[in-house]
Amino acid sequence: MRSARPKMLHNLAGRPLIERVLDLLSQAGASSTVVVLGHQADQVRRALPESVDTVLQEPQLGTGHAVQVAAERIKATTARRLLVHLGDVALVRARSLQRLVEAGVGPDSPVALLSAEVRDPLGYGRVIRAADGSVARMVEEADASPEERSVREIWSGSMLFWTPWLWQHLPELPRSPKGEYYLPELVNLARAGGLGVRAVLTEDEQEVHGVNDRLQLAEANAILRRRTLDELMLSGVTIVDPATTYIEPEVTIEPDVTIQPGCHVRGRTHIARECEIGPNTYIVDSQVGARSRVWFSVVESATIGERVSIGPFSHLRPGAVIEDGATLGNYAEVKNSRIGADTQMHHFAYVGDADIGQRVNVAAGTITVNFSSETGEKSRTVVEDDASLGSDTLLVAPVHVGAGAITGAGAVVTHDIPSGEVWLGAPARPYRRRKGYDQRTDGAT
Repeated sequence: MRSARPKMLHNLAGRPLIERVLDLLSQAGASSTVVVLGHQADQVRRALPESVDTVLQEPQLGTGHAVQVAAERIKATTARRLLVHLGDVALVRARSLQRLVEAGVGPDSPVALLSAEVRDPLGYGRVIRAADGSVARMVEEADASPEERSVREIWSGSMLFWTPWLWQHLPELPRSPKGEYYLPELVNLARAGGLGVRAVLTEDEQEVHGVNDRLQLAEANAILRRRTLDELMLSGVTIVDPATTYIEPEVTIEPDVTIQPGCHVRGRTHIARECEIGPNTYIVDSQVGARSRVWFSVVESATIGERVSIGPFSHLRPGAVIEDGATLGNYAEVKNSRIGADTQMHHFAYVGDADIGQRVNVAAGTITVNFSSETGEKSRTVVEDDASLGSDTLLVAPVHVGAGAITGAGAVVTHDIPSGEVWLGAPARPYRRRKGYDQRTDGAT
C-alpha cells in the first residue's frame, strides 16, 4: 500500500477492511474469531474489538503457516468446524459464506472451499474438477499444465475444515520452493487420503477481488458502491445518476426516496419514504423523516423530522434535532440544538446549544452567542413557542426568550425576555407588549 497505515486499516466504503471481513464472518455464523496478525501487528491489534482473539505470525510463511500458528488457540474453542478467510478479501457476499458453511464438512469430506470462475485466472491456483464434477485437486499456476492453466475456476481464499481431520494433517503440509506453507495443499492431502472435497461457487468473480495496493482498493470501493446502489434501486429507491452517487452499505433508505446526483450518504444513516436528497448533499450518521428535502447541504449526526426542508447550503452539526415541518434555508447552521416544529430559519443564522420552540421565526443574521472566551464554557439559549427573532439578533447565552416575544433588528439580548414582550436595542430593553398577543386563544397570555 506504500503507507504508514497497515493495509487492513485502509477504508473500504467508510470502514477498515478488517471490520468488513469480521462482519462477514459474523454473518456466516462464526461463534468466535481468531485474527492472525503479521505486518504492523500492533496497529491492527489496537483497532480490533476486545472480543476478537489474535495471534502473531512471525515470520510469515504462507496461508497454511498462518493456520498452524493459530492452531492451539483454535483448539481451545473445541470447535468441530473452522472457517478460514483471507483478511483482504472483503467483497465476498455473506450468503456465499453461509452457503459454504451449509455445504458441510465431516469425516468423509473434511474440506470445503469457496471458488469462483474468473475471466482472467492469471496468477491464481486452479481448482481441478474430476469427471463427476467433484474437486480432484488444486494446482498452483507454476505447476499447472497448459490444459490446467486454461481452467478458469480459482480458490476464493475461504475454506471450511473438519477440525478433527485438520489437526491431524496440518503438520503434513509440504513446504513450497519459496519456503512457504500453502493452505490449498490440504485439498490435495484430503484427496490423497481418498476423502471428498466440496466446492461452492461464488455468484460472480467480483466477490474474490483482493486488495494488495491502492488501485485494487479503489476497484473494491467501486464494486461495493455499485452493489449497494443496485440493491437500493431494486428495493424502490430512485438514484438519478449512480455514477456520481456514493452510498455506504450500512445506510438504509425506504422506497420512493429520490437521490439526486452528487450525494454522499454514509454511516448509520436512515432516510424515510418519499424524501428527496440532493443534489450535492453530504449526510452521515443521521435520520431523515418522511417527505423531507435536503439539498446542497451537510448533515452530520443529526435528526430531521417529517416534511422538513433543509438547504441550500445548510449545515446540521452533531446533536441537531429538526422537528416536523421546520424550514432551514441557505447558510443556516445548527449545532447541538432543537429546532421546533414549523419553525422558520430561512437564511444566514447560527443556532448552537439552544432549544428553539415551535412556530418561531428566526430572521437573517440571528446568532446564539453560546461560548465564553473567559470561562471556556458554553451556555444554552431557550426560545419558546411563537417567538420572533429580528434580523441580526444576538442571543448572549444563557438567556431565555419567552413565548410570543419579539426582538427588533440588531437586538443584543443579554437578559431574559418575558412572554409577549417586544425588546429593542443593544443591549436589548423592553419596548412594548406584542400587539394582539394577550388576546390569543392558543393558551398564551
